Amino acid sequence: MPEKSSVYDIIIIGGGPAGLTAALYAARNELKIGVLSKDIGGTANSILLLENWPGYKGTGSQLMKGFYDQVKTYPNVEFIMSEADSIEKTKDGFEIKTKKKELKCKAIIIATGTKRRKLGIPGEDKFLGKGVSYCVTCDAFFFKNKIASVIGGSDCAATSALALADLAKKVYVIYRGEKLRCEEITTDRLEDRKNVEIIYNAVPLELIGKDKVEGIKILHNKSQKTIELDGVFVEIGSTPAEEFAKKLNLDLDDEGYILVDDRMKTSVDGVYAAGDITSQKLKQIVVASGQGAIAAKSAYEYVASFKKCGCGK
Repeated sequence: MPEKSSVYDIIIIGGGPAGLTAALYAARNELKIGVLSKDIGGTANSILLLENWPGYKGTGSQLMKGFYDQVKTYPNVEFIMSEADSIEKTKDGFEIKTKKKELKCKAIIIATGTKRRKLGIPGEDKFLGKGVSYCVTCDAFFFKNKIASVIGGSDCAATSALALADLAKKVYVIYRGEKLRCEEITTDRLEDRKNVEIIYNAVPLELIGKDKVEGIKILHNKSQKTIELDGVFVEIGSTPAEEFAKKLNLDLDDEGYILVDDRMKTSVDGVYAAGDITSQKLKQIVVASGQGAIAAKSAYEYVASFKKCGCGK
């Protein structure tokens, strides 16, 4: 049986950069804040080397720990380590149900981030955990002195390949385009590594093996070829985690991201969004944090006016 309902001024759904920044700013306005998330740090935890957060150079997980530790110093912030099973707008605000308890609030900030995009090829699901991974930070150690590949051409893919190259005997970077989409300095670092080979104009077709990954079939320059390897790290971007958006009937863009205005307000009164879940094209920690701060200020103003008039807007 769920516990008795807990009441908050603002509930922030998501514990990544946007959610934690929103919690920090909202807490300083002396509101009662609930942070609902199954983990802390989100996809930022998978960043092995973060070089574009001003004044900081290190792992994403270290930065997120700093965020979390600072937010925890505020006694008016409660972390609820769970997920929302349902979310409804009521006459008094919003009601969120989790497996453990019911949560009520006046305003919501959605900062759920994104989910890893899959290749969608044969063998991917079969070999998950048996050579297929979506997190170099988590699993690179298992490929020490082995042959592995990173699929993708983004900054995340390139930095993951560099980190993997420190352990693996050989690393293939497989990318469908003619040029990596990462920063040039990262491309230069990859090209300088003797155990890294970048294969351009290549599309993964199938992962092969018996009990684990033993190779990958690709279409390279219109010809099929098979590369023998021990593991595949998929870094081809993310898709919006939009369950909450659908439940609240929020307006989305063509790709499924939440549309917000310059105050981070969504199409539903009392609901704000921040971070990678929004339609903002630049998906970066610094952008997510900025949006989190704006969303917190906007939500505070909404709650303040809500309380002043005693209505549900």
